[in-house]
Amino acid sequence: MSDKNISSLVIDRLSDGIGGDNVSVVYLYCNFQAQKSQSPAQMIASLLKQVVSGLEAIPVEFDRAFRKAKQGFDGRGLSVSEILKLLAAALGPQERTFICIDALDEYVTENRPEFLRLLNSIIRDSPNVRLLVTGRPHIQAELEERHSRALQIILFRPMKGDIIRYLEMRLLDDPFTKAMDGELKQDITKVIPEMVSEMYVDETVLSSPCH
Repeated sequence: MSDKNISSLVIDRLSDGIGGDNVSVVYLYCNFQAQKSQSPAQMIASLLKQVVSGLEAIPVEFDRAFRKAKQGFDGRGLSVSEILKLLAAALGPQERTFICIDALDEYVTENRPEFLRLLNSIIRDSPNVRLLVTGRPHIQAELEERHSRALQIILFRPMKGDIIRYLEMRLLDDPFTKAMDGELKQDITKVIPEMVSEMYVDETVLSSPCH
């Protein structure tokens, strides 16, 4: 199971299971190919947009801040500090907010320290926030070093039996049934699971514990 599938399952479960108007779920999917549009400031601004879109009414200070930024002489919009301030104000009335960051290992390496610093600021200023991060094992040390709170770590290893069943299901759904014989199908269900196990040894889910 890919980390994106893990994140999607968690997000869906949280979204379906939470009750009340004061609980929200916001998320970001990191993509190395989209690094130009995923600067740390843009990522935090996306979280702010999601949180604000769930409010019944837009607070006056939000409208005032965006109008002021729009009228700025350089057209640069809100600063990072202003975004963090507005995000803290939006999160304040929430009973609990879950922030899910998918595939942090795909986030451009040079920007990760700043992005993690901003996430730490959010958690520090909004104690009602719970943070879930998924990524491959090589980012674990970086998260432990840069995350301001203790982490709960869950390791996922792909099960060969699940991979084989998935391949068998896809082969049954193959519209070109005559394109391969039984021997090729056996090779597929034998070789691919071994390759997947080597490529994806573990996936790590890192989360800030409840506090």
